[in-house]
Amino acid sequence: MLLAGSSGGLGDSTQGAFEGNGAQVKTSTQGTENSPGHGRGHTADAGASHITKASPSPKPPPNPHWTVCTSGACTAREPAEVGAPPSPAPAADPPPPAEPGAPPTPGLTDVAHFLVGNPTAKSEPAGWTIAGAETNFIANAGESERAGELLGQPVTVHFTPVAYDWRYGDNSGRTTTTPGATWAASGLPDFSKTATSHAYASRGTYTVTVTVEYSARYQYAGQAWADIPGTLGLTSEPITVTVKGVKTVLVGKTCDENPSGPGC
Repeated sequence: MLLAGSSGGLGDSTQGAFEGNGAQVKTSTQGTENSPGHGRGHTADAGASHITKASPSPKPPPNPHWTVCTSGACTAREPAEVGAPPSPAPAADPPPPAEPGAPPTPGLTDVAHFLVGNPTAKSEPAGWTIAGAETNFIANAGESERAGELLGQPVTVHFTPVAYDWRYGDNSGRTTTTPGATWAASGLPDFSKTATSHAYASRGTYTVTVTVEYSARYQYAGQAWADIPGTLGLTSEPITVTVKGVKTVLVGKTCDENPSGPGC
């Protein structure tokens, strides 16, 4: 999906997100497909997946980050470069047939265009950190609901974030069920370990993204709400974190007392 991350459970794992990014689709929530450095087995964000929808009404142009991940057919999950040509997407599992006279049953590929806007990510400290220390990461994503036409029927589609898959840029990642929170909001001192934090071993500049996975449900006019199996995901725009080293020096005064002193 980028949508989908590692398929399987949505709990934390120690290794391994809204305008502009597109949806990834995972039609099965069972099973795990891991590839090095890519966590939840998402499709490569190498461009827009080709999603055909049966609704005759005009739809937004394909989002350049849409990808599809079906059971047993997930590929690497790095964010696609904006402007990259679309890559063919595997066919999604077909939805079960509708009862005679009932509205058609949609799948995730049918409702993907209802999920718009990019999740965002930020780090604490903002944009920099210290090698060996915990760097805190927070995703900004929430529930969304949109009304429109689907398969020739008026419909409302509701999305709920259920998992957050972080790629820290050093071939490691973590998937959690929490978007993370600031140290202050959590009542923790700076550089404390959190559910979404990461400690970089070496100095350098790293690119970080988060893929937010959503469950989807729909409601035709006059009908009850119904769930769509699987998850639909959006990947944030990347942020960069510069990791610095630390040197210890002995000084006669503090840096406040002598700003020009060694190490100040």
